[in-house]
Amino acid sequence: MKPNIAHFLCAAALAAGAIGPAAAETNGGPLERLTNSPMQADYNHDGSIRRIHNTIMTGYWSGYAVNASAPYTSASGTFQVPSVNHDNVAAGSTEYVSQWVGIGGYGDATLIQLGAMEIAPSSGGTSYVVWYELYPAGAIQVPQTVKPGDIITASLQCAAACSPSSPQTWLLGLTDHTAGWTWTQSFQYHSSMASAEWITEAPGWPTLPLANYGQVTFDPVDANGLNPNLSLSANGVLMQDPYGETSNASAPVNGDVFSTCWGSGSLTPCTAGQFTTPPVAPTASLSANPRLVTAGQSSTLSWSSTNAKSCAGSGFSASGTSGSAIVRPTVTTSYSVTCTGSGGSASALATVTSACRAQKCK
Repeated sequence: MKPNIAHFLCAAALAAGAIGPAAAETNGGPLERLTNSPMQADYNHDGSIRRIHNTIMTGYWSGYAVNASAPYTSASGTFQVPSVNHDNVAAGSTEYVSQWVGIGGYGDATLIQLGAMEIAPSSGGTSYVVWYELYPAGAIQVPQTVKPGDIITASLQCAAACSPSSPQTWLLGLTDHTAGWTWTQSFQYHSSMASAEWITEAPGWPTLPLANYGQVTFDPVDANGLNPNLSLSANGVLMQDPYGETSNASAPVNGDVFSTCWGSGSLTPCTAGQFTTPPVAPTASLSANPRLVTAGQSSTLSWSSTNAKSCAGSGFSASGTSGSAIVRPTVTTSYSVTCTGSGGSASALATVTSACRAQKCK
């Protein structure tokens, strides 16, 4: 289970100092109960840290953490948002998973971090968000849209007073390379600066069930602007949560690329993957010729699409991904077509204005 929250609140106040204010006007709301906590290793009965193949086991962190080059003044990582589903391990409960980049928290009570989170209710309707957190404060949602397949870079950079002995100024940034948006904001925070991490986590307090995320790839990661030269035995962290779900870190490639893989009951074999190209969103167009008719006269609706598998008309019958149909509206009428593909759906609208015949209008 996760560390006692009261212990860390006290420890943070004494050892880390006060957390400074954030510019709340640019933030989304808090993600209730979804604290992403500092790491606490699992322990054996003799008090030693539990390890598998010399890799630290935890109840909620998986990925990599480094501390050999402290103090850490920057860290970044690029990852692809996974598509998730509910694995029914905890029937009726919502499941979660997050990917983040952070500084501190690997053996101390400070942690500043940001990344993405996927939420899978048992009833369906999965949601995807981006967030930041200045522990022990909870996670705060960033008001940007994110979806499965998006490639995101999360970064932290110390901008002023960059010493562990005093509160620092940190610049946090998220860039969605797929959607084309960037978010940045500065904060005051007293970090230990003792470690840097790239983590897939089962978030929450207490730990919440881990959604089936399949595989997440980080490519690349860096610390203090350099390749951290990761080693599975020296820096790897593996997870088995209280529900028996697991997250296994792969061996790194070139010291700065790795994946984590979801499992249930036992660690799933994991090798470093590559980013996949998400399906391209479809387009749709619809035109009317002529757009102005006398009541009862005909107009030809023509539709076309790209990256779609099918189209459906509203107010007229459409089949295939392109074509035409004749309509004879007696009143001004708006028609629409919706085209659907593996990358989603798109709609288009056309209006035919119907004029009255001479001496026939009332």
